[in-house]
Amino acid sequence: MMTIKAGYLISYDYEFVKTSLPRIYDFVDEIYFAVDAEGKTWAGGLLDIDPQFWEWLKAFDKDQKITIYKDQFYVPGLGAMGCETRERNLLAQKMGKADWYIQIDADEYYVDFEAFVEALKAHKPVKPTSIYCSVATLFKELPEGFLLIDDSFETLCLATNHPVYDLARNNNAENEKLYWDNLLLHQSWARSADEIQQKLNNWGHKDDFNTKSFFKLWDAIDEHNYNFLRNFHPLDSEIWPKLTFFKGTIDEILNSAELKNFKTKKRPPLKQKSFFSKLWKKLKS
Repeated sequence: MMTIKAGYLISYDYEFVKTSLPRIYDFVDEIYFAVDAEGKTWAGGLLDIDPQFWEWLKAFDKDQKITIYKDQFYVPGLGAMGCETRERNLLAQKMGKADWYIQIDADEYYVDFEAFVEALKAHKPVKPTSIYCSVATLFKELPEGFLLIDDSFETLCLATNHPVYDLARNNNAENEKLYWDNLLLHQSWARSADEIQQKLNNWGHKDDFNTKSFFKLWDAIDEHNYNFLRNFHPLDSEIWPKLTFFKGTIDEILNSAELKNFKTKKRPPLKQKSFFSKLWKKLKS
């Protein structure tokens, strides 16, 4: 019997788990929630989680699959990306033995997780392997829907049989990298202005680009000017070529035929490889 385990890193955007968790719950054997024991983010900021969230989680966990893992994940002087990578490795160790390990952020929503799990069960690698999949990234919420990155090169490592991470969820040294067509919807930048500021000040990439300048760009984009934006990813511009508009709520978009067909637009993530290589060399130096 193949064992598949999933792990969440719980931080300031914990409320998004209420959309993400129901889409994976029935298809994995165990789920782990990693949360800083001292209530801190990777940048050392204070993390305040409403007690009602834990009550919701307890009520939701009908099969008692979820384990809360608390540890000291903020280490002064390590840097936000260093803290993130360290936490992901500690979480993987806590998850114990499994055939496949999935690490997912609170604001990431699988479009068809059942199909992804079936593909994992059918794939039997003979070497350490990481599975990368296409990402549909939401950039901004508008009154009638969302702006979404179109024709993106962006991928994320969604599963591995060898959970040794050297840069966030990536293993750039040992694992064979496979790219699948399964699609993930990433809430990412589609938040309120205050939440965007919080993200920019606390996430793993906060020291990798001019966050104040990027916030000004994000804040200026609306339904009248988004068509003019080109090649604007803050770390490697060509990963985000342009924007498109999806009408509806998050749930409506997730269940839409338009999004399910969106993965056919994806191209091989050639730029992504060079991006991770450059960032890894920068961190090592």
